[in-house]
Amino acid sequence: MAKKNVSAVAHARAVAAAKKGGGGSGGINKGVVLAVLAALVPFSLPTVVLIFFTMLPTLVSWATEKGPNKYAFLCVGGLNFSGVFPYLFSLWFGVHTLDEAFRMLTDPVMLMTAYGCAMAGWGIYGAMPPMVASYLAASSKRRVGNLKSVQKKLIEDWGDEVAKKGT
Repeated sequence: MAKKNVSAVAHARAVAAAKKGGGGSGGINKGVVLAVLAALVPFSLPTVVLIFFTMLPTLVSWATEKGPNKYAFLCVGGLNFSGVFPYLFSLWFGVHTLDEAFRMLTDPVMLMTAYGCAMAGWGIYGAMPPMVASYLAASSKRRVGNLKSVQKKLIEDWGDEVAKKGT
């Protein structure tokens, strides 16, 4: 039995080491993203220009966040894109020229919408961990209280011997 547990631990360590050194299969490769963006430039320059300048907060959160889970990138990127998408949609189905993209980029309402949504993403990213921690702490306190009341009822029903550690 002990040999089986040791081999299971060794197997888990080997799997974790393979995932860690597996060439980034758990995340997005930055080189691939840059290659895709470079391939889009000749075909849709106005779209690329608009996305690049309005999605800068997302790019910064993606490039600076450490670790395998890019939660800031998801929060900031999702909300940033939701602020950019209406303008991107109007660019695609309106006048799709570089002049129109630059006109949109000089519109303060558009920039405030895009960057304001990104700021809301940063707010969610910053506010959620303390909120979840306080919820878990309150939930744990409630569970401990419930367990103590059940323990008290058991002691009343069965006597003090129930609460003593057995030998």
